[in-house]
Amino acid sequence: MTDAIILAGGLGTRLKGAVPDLPKPLARVNGRPFLDILLRQLGRAQEVKRVILAVGYRSEQIIGHYANCGRFPFEILFSREDEPLGTGGALIRARGLARTGEILVLNGDSYVEIDIEGLIGFHRESGGPFTIVLKEAPDCGRYGRVGVDAEGRVVSFGEKDGTAPGPGLINAGVYVFDRALFEDEAERRLSLEAGLLPEYARYGGYGYIARGRFIDIGIPESYREAQRYLRGI
Repeated sequence: MTDAIILAGGLGTRLKGAVPDLPKPLARVNGRPFLDILLRQLGRAQEVKRVILAVGYRSEQIIGHYANCGRFPFEILFSREDEPLGTGGALIRARGLARTGEILVLNGDSYVEIDIEGLIGFHRESGGPFTIVLKEAPDCGRYGRVGVDAEGRVVSFGEKDGTAPGPGLINAGVYVFDRALFEDEAERRLSLEAGLLPEYARYGGYGYIARGRFIDIGIPESYREAQRYLRGI
């Protein structure tokens, strides 16, 4: 079994104009919360029996919506941050509720079309301490370019500052981590993408290339596009 953590605590500053009264994971996509899409994806994976929602901004709305909801084939727990910890800090706090030796982690504001059990199987077979889902993109500037070597090992993470435009591989916001990576990490405000991942790259994790759909809802333009792009999912 593999416990999952969904990082759902961000402020969603760039999206507030389009969704002023909700935390970003509850933003409606085709009439239902975006978080429902991620939970339903996890519900198709027999491996996942416990999901931890790492919540912060307007956490009471997310907890109220999913506490004891009984709509998914797994237990839902909540890891609540009293002050913003960033994606890395939220993950370090939430790992205390996980019980499995490996942890599946998803960003709460992006969707990538993959076989979750296939990803977990790949991680186990690779023998690396982490696996990150990557997606080919025509322009890496907004997301940051991820470098891999000929064997598929992750060797570098670019900044999300627009300085590395052009085609390449980007971080699709889904990971599998060996729990041991976090055992000595103290809880603090920290970014997963800019803080933890560049440090972990030296341990030899692998990239897992996704071929299906990918979108994030972090800005109004992509949120509007998600209404069409995710229709039927």
